Amino acid sequence: MKKLVFLLLMLFLGAVALLAQDNYYQRQAERYQREAEYYQRQAENYRREAAYYLKKAESYQREAAYYTQRGDLDRAQTYTRYTENELDKYNTYLRYASQADDKATQYLRWAADALRKI
Repeated sequence: MKKLVFLLLMLFLGAVALLAQDNYYQRQAERYQREAEYYQRQAENYRREAAYYLKKAESYQREAAYYTQRGDLDRAQTYTRYTENELDKYNTYLRYASQADDKATQYLRWAADALRKI
């Protein structure tokens, strides 16, 4: 009788352990998916920022052309410098967006691997 109860208890605990393991990988995959979504949103925000800086650079470039036409070379040079700074920011934010996309891809890959382990 004791052996039968012990055997049933061990079978029950084994089944619970298997279910808990499956549940672990499911939760891990969900965590990875949430992280991927976060980084995708970050990439979108970085692209929006990059577009803002590009628009600002275009505005400064128009100002530089205007002052060059009027013969105010000092002010034209200042606006050219502003344009270069904004283009640097544009490139930086594009790089940030690319890195965020890479992280999102990595987390999605990890989520797929976790789901395969189920």
